Amino acid sequence: MMIPNLFFPMVAVASLGNLVIGQQPDLEPARIYGLTSRVTVGEQFELKCSMFGLKKVDELVYLYLCKDGVGIVVKATAEDYTFTIRQASFESAGNYSCVFSRVRYNPPDVRRQEYNSVFVTVIDFLHPAVVAVNEPRVRRGSDVEFKCTSEDTPDTGLFHAYLCRNQQIIDVNIWNLNQKQTIFFLRQVQEDDSANYSCVLSEKLLAAKYLELCKNNTVFLEVYDSAYPTMITIKPEPVSQCGENVFRILCSIAVLIVLVVVLTSDRFCRRKEICEGQGDRHPKVSFVMEPQQVMVED
Repeated sequence: MMIPNLFFPMVAVASLGNLVIGQQPDLEPARIYGLTSRVTVGEQFELKCSMFGLKKVDELVYLYLCKDGVGIVVKATAEDYTFTIRQASFESAGNYSCVFSRVRYNPPDVRRQEYNSVFVTVIDFLHPAVVAVNEPRVRRGSDVEFKCTSEDTPDTGLFHAYLCRNQQIIDVNIWNLNQKQTIFFLRQVQEDDSANYSCVLSEKLLAAKYLELCKNNTVFLEVYDSAYPTMITIKPEPVSQCGENVFRILCSIAVLIVLVVVLTSDRFCRRKEICEGQGDRHPKVSFVMEPQQVMVED
């Protein structure tokens, strides 16, 4: 006698659950076909509901498209019908199924889980990527390499990789699905190339030049104008002028030194010639008298 009392609440709950799931007893399942199981945000996709062989020919019924077991739209028809979901969003992802009835119900009141369903995945058409630069600080005129990588992109489909500078698209490249990366090159960079760089991926070509998503995962490139970083306050121009002035002074000093050496050598040679000539005529004259003899000759 205790067993019915123990199982009665569970049976009641189960019966109530069946009433909630199938409030409309005349709902019948229909077949569903989808052209694709993966769509991009903003795109549209189609789901076809078929009742072939499940009802009388030319019989008018109400066909419901359900998402996750809840009706979202109804169509009165006697034939198969294709529903179109426009402007897909992330909320559009889920299990889709079809049912029909001979009495019209409000779509949200139609609740029925069906095994014959199609799961639709909605992905973003833009995917952020990780960007790395081979040298974050380079001299003007150098070549820079940016490598974009991502492990979150799908393994199928054609993706385009975009290189952004300060959230502005400046280059596009084909994404390598096998290596999950792509490489960009900037040739002969200038000072105005100093900026924040980032990468994004897309399954379609973008017409926009500005992307808000480009502000994520950025790397900064600094381009300077000399052999020294731009943080040095001394400008290259004054340093060059100062060096030029020092060089001129050194050249002038060198010329003066050479001139003095030449004059001194010539003077010494002249003295030597005079000394040798006086020695031949006066062999007994001592060398001490040379200054007086030189003065007389002068």
